[in-house]
Amino acid sequence: MDSDVTDLARRYYDAIDDKRYDDLRDVLAPEFVQYRGDMTLDGRDEFVSFMRDDRPNKETSHVLDEIEAESDDKVVVEGRLLDSTGETMFGFLDRFQVRGGRLTELKTVARPVEN
Repeated sequence: MDSDVTDLARRYYDAIDDKRYDDLRDVLAPEFVQYRGDMTLDGRDEFVSFMRDDRPNKETSHVLDEIEAESDDKVVVEGRLLDSTGETMFGFLDRFQVRGGRLTELKTVARPVEN
């Protein structure tokens, strides 16, 4: 499998966690779309704007528990989103589609924290 696609996914999370929104734009294709349970963010500009300006908690970090390239154009990541105190807010399963060296699609499923 192609390590470039897993590296691309890691760069995505690093850019969000470090609030490097220009770097985030660089890993996303213009037609990028994220599908998640509560909304769909359609287009790179809408997604970056949401991450920069509108997400409810910007003081978070991603812990990547598993990352696997299913093929040269698909990456699956299982992880947890932590708040600024290190508490787990929720778990997630992300499925990325890659084309032309950029992320084109993300399907996110959030999972409640198990105690």
